[in-house]
Amino acid sequence: MTEFLRRVAALASTGDFAGLHVGASLPELAARHGDPWDCGGLHKGHRWPHAFGWGDAWTVFCSCRRLSSFSLPAWHGELELPKESAGLETLDTRIGEAALTAALTEAGCRWETVTYTHVPGQRTLELEPVPEKRVGLVLVERLDFDEPPFEDWLLYSVGLWSYDHPDCPKPDRALPDDGWGAAGP
Repeated sequence: MTEFLRRVAALASTGDFAGLHVGASLPELAARHGDPWDCGGLHKGHRWPHAFGWGDAWTVFCSCRRLSSFSLPAWHGELELPKESAGLETLDTRIGEAALTAALTEAGCRWETVTYTHVPGQRTLELEPVPEKRVGLVLVERLDFDEPPFEDWLLYSVGLWSYDHPDCPKPDRALPDDGWGAAGP
């Protein structure tokens, strides 16, 4: 089992990937993995929700500085990702469906397979590792429609999100900027 596959199976069973979990604190993650790179706001004219990244891990934070979702573009084949302890490491992310489902089964996970008629050649394994937290493992039959389908579907992306987020306090404009936009709109 590759390191990435082990960590994806752990995410599917715990809802945590190297400290990246719904509700994780932005300042605590920065202390653990270093300052994130700023990916920008998600909505024009609004600072929050805001995207940040550690290596190739794309995260979204609410104005309360709590992680609301993250995703990993596994289709790249090799990603720089947060280590379990601290910092970043480069991992091979090529995983076929057979190895993925075997690792999920070994980890005691149960999933629902979701397909959409308007998105051919793709399916998602959805898991709920903890109540109200979802993991989505998107599989594709090919990366390019000019190529033949894979014999074993390929993991395309990994995502974590929650349907529920508590009401957040508004940022206190009297406080100095925390480096992640507390003073911004």
